[in-house]
Amino acid sequence: MRMDGRIHQQGRAERDRRATAPDRELRRALRAVYFAVAALRHAPRSPQVSRAISEASTAVATLPGGFVAEALYRLIGTIEDCHRAGTANSTRLDERWRTATAAVRLAG
Repeated sequence: MRMDGRIHQQGRAERDRRATAPDRELRRALRAVYFAVAALRHAPRSPQVSRAISEASTAVATLPGGFVAEALYRLIGTIEDCHRAGTANSTRLDERWRTATAAVRLAG
């Protein structure tokens, strides 16, 4: 009986560990996308924006497919379009930002 209790505790610890991994990945992806937006708004033509976009794409790729990942991918695409155009902001960027924010709220 005592052994069963330890197995149960180990199983719970493993489930908790697995449950926090997607949260960590989501936080990492959100942080990377936020930094890409911040880099774009700071200096739209800067090479740092390209690096931030690349890092954000890599971070979002680790997320499971779904509406949050899709919203973040679309936001990254818009960041890239603004970077190519050399603009720090656009209405489409604002719309995609709001959409991504709403998707994260709905998922969480």
